[in-house]
Amino acid sequence: MPKKSLIKELDHLSPERKAMLNRLKRVEGQLRGIQRMIIEDKPCHSILVQLSAARKAMQQACIEILKNYVRKCLAEEGKTDLSEMESLISTLIDIAPIPSGTPESSDGHED
Repeated sequence: MPKKSLIKELDHLSPERKAMLNRLKRVEGQLRGIQRMIIEDKPCHSILVQLSAARKAMQQACIEILKNYVRKCLAEEGKTDLSEMESLISTLIDIAPIPSGTPESSDGHED
């Protein structure tokens, strides 16, 4: 069976999926810009600011995907099985930022 054209597949995406792809394309552009900054030997502070912005953009993408997952997979489809909920909780833990001031984010030693 021949593969569908990617462009044709994009035409049939929901507005939410198109928005997510656009968000990820912006992040991709940010990362390319950071690479260019490194090649051009830009100041470390400027590079770190851009890395932080890219990290926040990726975090927001994770949150949006998770919200869509909860809305579609759990709410609309009525899934409430334990394994789905455990998977969701695990995903939330994986994407949650480590708060500053915690032992993991300071010297690595617990008090």
